[in-house]
Amino acid sequence: MSLGAIVVLGVLGTAVALIIFNKLVQLTDPVFTSSVTYIIPIIAMIWGVLDGEVLNIQHAVGIGAIMGGVYIVNKKGSQMPKTDGRRK
Repeated sequence: MSLGAIVVLGVLGTAVALIIFNKLVQLTDPVFTSSVTYIIPIIAMIWGVLDGEVLNIQHAVGIGAIMGGVYIVNKKGSQMPKTDGRRK
């Protein structure tokens, strides 16, 4: 029974995540979409705190580093110039 529940959650969760990820690529650009994956550890830490784990200063620094990096990558002025796709 437990193994079946794990398989269902794994397969269903992966399928839903893949559908959402592909839709996000269609709606935005690939840089933003790939940046979203860096937020997963933050959600995991929040889930841990809700489960009774202790949040240390290192965790807060890590969250700040992740959010700062995602912001820097996605801000308007930091995008690479458009090319025609040919190598030089």
